[in-house]
Amino acid sequence: ELVRRHRNDVFRLVYHMVRNREDAWDLSQEVFIKAFRGLSGFRGAASFRTWLFRIATNQCKDHFKKRSLPTVALGDIIEEVRLPGTDSDPRRELDAQGLAQAIESALPSLSAKHRTAFVLREYEGLSYEEMGKAMGCSLGTVMSRLHHARKNLRKALARMGVLEE
Repeated sequence: ELVRRHRNDVFRLVYHMVRNREDAWDLSQEVFIKAFRGLSGFRGAASFRTWLFRIATNQCKDHFKKRSLPTVALGDIIEEVRLPGTDSDPRRELDAQGLAQAIESALPSLSAKHRTAFVLREYEGLSYEEMGKAMGCSLGTVMSRLHHARKNLRKALARMGVLEE
């Protein structure tokens, strides 16, 4: 039941980090195996989903250490982005999709820690507290990483000509 309930969230997070479907499926399965083996260590201090995200984040870090690959880039498939109230305005919807593509292109310029913070907040919708538990750091560190991620992302988008500085 827990796998069925959380598999899509875990897969999406892992896929955003590794950018490869096969690796994401394998790593997601390993996350659930580790969670099952460590279930007795789950204390309930965080939600089960946050605990799984912590395992998934660590699993991806281990994966990159073994392979020496770049970390935390978003997937090739850009999900449709809709700004509030733009359902009836195709031009604004197209602009939003263009911005999503630009963000996708700019994310690899961020450090791994900043990309992780950005993905967990903006794509997974975690609270700062959940992010801290998933990343294994304090609330202040979460806020700092997210601030720097957004600041550096704005700079990268400005260099690309998408935003004005």
